[in-house]
Amino acid sequence: MVFSRAWYIILSVSLAAAVFMLYLATAVSNRNAEHASGKLLTATSRSVYWYLTDDARRRASALIELSVDSDIQAGLSKANEADSLKTVDQGLRDKVAQKLAAFRSKHDQAGGLRFYALWAVDRQGRVVASENYADGTDSEHFEMGGYPIVADAIHGWIRDDTWVLNDQINRIVAHPVETVVGGEPVGAIVASSRVDAQVAQKISDSTGAAVAFYAGGTTKDTGAPKGFSKSLLEVTSKDLAAVEADVDYQKKGRTTPRVLRRNVGTDVGVVFARMPGEAWDQGAGYVVGHRHARLSDPLEFRKLATDSDNKSVPLIFIILAAVGAALLGLFFSLVEHTLPLRGFSGAIKELADKHSKVDVLKPTTFRGAYKRLAANVNDALDKAASAAGVERGPADLESVLGPLPAKPQMSAFAVPESTPGPRDKPPKKPELPTTPESPNEDDDLLKTQLAGAQTADVAADVPDEGSVSSKPPVTGSPPAPPRKKAPLSDAPADPADEETRWPQVYADFVALKKQLGESTDRLNYKKFRGTLQRNKDALIARHNCTRVKFRVYEKQGRAALKASPVIDE
Repeated sequence: MVFSRAWYIILSVSLAAAVFMLYLATAVSNRNAEHASGKLLTATSRSVYWYLTDDARRRASALIELSVDSDIQAGLSKANEADSLKTVDQGLRDKVAQKLAAFRSKHDQAGGLRFYALWAVDRQGRVVASENYADGTDSEHFEMGGYPIVADAIHGWIRDDTWVLNDQINRIVAHPVETVVGGEPVGAIVASSRVDAQVAQKISDSTGAAVAFYAGGTTKDTGAPKGFSKSLLEVTSKDLAAVEADVDYQKKGRTTPRVLRRNVGTDVGVVFARMPGEAWDQGAGYVVGHRHARLSDPLEFRKLATDSDNKSVPLIFIILAAVGAALLGLFFSLVEHTLPLRGFSGAIKELADKHSKVDVLKPTTFRGAYKRLAANVNDALDKAASAAGVERGPADLESVLGPLPAKPQMSAFAVPESTPGPRDKPPKKPELPTTPESPNEDDDLLKTQLAGAQTADVAADVPDEGSVSSKPPVTGSPPAPPRKKAPLSDAPADPADEETRWPQVYADFVALKKQLGESTDRLNYKKFRGTLQRNKDALIARHNCTRVKFRVYEKQGRAALKASPVIDE
């Protein structure tokens, strides 16, 4: 069953290789997904920063409209001349406030750049007028000159910054107000836009990533694409404490990609970044996140596959390959297992049939393990018959030697075996095994086989074929069998050379046993010779013959020896 077993090995190795490749593909997929997600998160984090910066520039450009307004310029100029804002004409301050309100209302209605609050400050940073800043503080005592962005603006610079006002993140832009181009500014316009949920969602829609802004150790506002739960970006004080300890966050303002949440089949990768401006020192920042698939086992590939993925699989080829492999395996099993088993079963059934003439299996008709099994069955039958005292071999001479003629036949050219010819040379004596004498079941088998042959020959009381006797045949004895060609292991005519043929008989016996699939492991020449000698002595004493010759032949599917007494004049 070489091919069947080899096919099992091939299939097992193929299956193991396929499972190994699937798990390897899972690990590679997870690593690539995490790497790609990290690249995407880093790029998205930069995109959010660029969005905030670009938004500040556009807002600063929009403030040009207020910086060139004559009413605002006049109001700020009068405020610069007064020691106290209380001495400034209230009408001028109201006009400035009206301009700020109209500007904010116009942009709110346009739906583009929305401003949360506006301030007009003089050269000293005092708030001359404001719009939508209701913190309960009297504008007389509210001064913004201490903010770096305001100080830069009243010195002619356009700046943007991030403040945390009333526990809310605000993006701030400031634009100088000049009455003469290139001249000293008379003040500045400061505008704020809150980073609320609407702004966060707008950023998410623009970048395609989920983004959440945090300050004071908690998440403020979150924007996320469709299908992404905003709760996945909820950060805690513990998360922010770990972020603050990150070296990249402290030096570069941005962490390396990391996993914030691990869910079944999905990881949420994030990158934390600081908000630009003063809010950096107040712990304000934002976090961008993406979900990427994480496979715990190869079966989860099926869950992630889309229709296009399924269509790309060569399913027909896979099915044909599987069917072909199965059919090939069945063919090997049929040839090497099923058919030999059926043949062996049929032989056993015929052996068990009481009407069948078969009483022994022939190992040479089987292959592989069934040949040895047939020999073992024969051994078992012989052992059972021996234990029951039943002789399984034929007991009559005709069964052993074949049909006998009515009268003895002798060739006119027969030469007595006692007269060796010039070409009759004893064969070269083969090397004999030196296995020490030990109990051997083959010796018992040899005795049984010899005993059966002796019984047949002795009962006939005639010399074996090939021998010539000058004595008349005994009355009542059956005629001599027809002459047959003697095997190579027949003894020579010269009695002195009789034992020189026994090594050849032993070699022929071993060769026939191997040919019939019988074991020869415990068979040695020393015990073989002893058995021949004992049978020779018994036959000589019983039949008063001069010598005994032994012949190797097949009996009932097994190797056997026939001992024949030879009577010379």
